[in-house]
Amino acid sequence: MTIGNSFANNACKYLKQITESVEGCNIIIGNANIGGCYLEKHADLIRQSELDPTLKPHNGKSLKEWLLTDDWDIVTIQQVSHLSFKAETYQPYADEVRDYVNKYAPQAKIYIHETWAYAPDCPRLKGFGITSDQMFQGLKNNYQVLSKRYNSPILPSGDAFYRSFKKKEGIDLWSSKDRFHANDNGCYLAACVWFKELFGKSPKKIKYIPEEISKKTARYLRRVASK
Repeated sequence: MTIGNSFANNACKYLKQITESVEGCNIIIGNANIGGCYLEKHADLIRQSELDPTLKPHNGKSLKEWLLTDDWDIVTIQQVSHLSFKAETYQPYADEVRDYVNKYAPQAKIYIHETWAYAPDCPRLKGFGITSDQMFQGLKNNYQVLSKRYNSPILPSGDAFYRSFKKKEGIDLWSSKDRFHANDNGCYLAACVWFKELFGKSPKKIKYIPEEISKKTARYLRRVASK
């Protein structure tokens, strides 16, 4: 189950099809994402929902209802992308979300979704006063801190985006509309990374290729994800 925002939606766009294309693998995905939602807002909504049971901000459910819906093996958490490189935005909110998950889904293992930096030509970066590389280094450090704090594995989507772009800039990973969400290539790459980490299997075993992606590009992205 994912507790995140549109970047978690991007990462899971092809995850079910990818998983089911590998023999012996299947997955149920719960989506407790809210577009643009940051850790502080998730924590605030937890408190508000406890006070007002009619508040159901996570796709028609409260987070408690989501956590109790199934015996989740894994719950993922992440920061919103535009705050991901700012260390001061993570706590105490990440701890509040983590504690809530542990309370209502104690059987679940928490995974940290390392989101990706924006495309180098994304207009938002100029407003931030940083480069794409600087954004990546900042968010990578922050997610590593969270991973060590919780002894939680990382879903390294951001690392995969960084490696892919540095090796082949011609394979674009970002939406042409805003240059920070993932396009089909980016969604496929992130899902391959998640598959590898969640199932412990090589992405090279994946047979599913979306119609929007060429076989050659898909093969390259699976290779990036496998490293």
